Amino acid sequence: MARDIAETVEEYLSDDPAKWGKLASNIQWRRLQLLLLREILVELRKLNDPVRRLQPPDAHAGGL
Repeated sequence: MARDIAETVEEYLSDDPAKWGKLASNIQWRRLQLLLLREILVELRKLNDPVRRLQPPDAHAGGL
């Protein structure tokens, strides 16, 4: 049987500041990880771009 939305939300409505602080810290940590991974990807694409320009056009298509 489906639970009422009010009951479902009740689990997340804690007044405990330590619990909210830990959650906020986790969110900020994950955000920082995503930002770092994105920057690494951008840098790898920049490094890879000149290499792709030096290759013949047939190499880009993945053909042998």
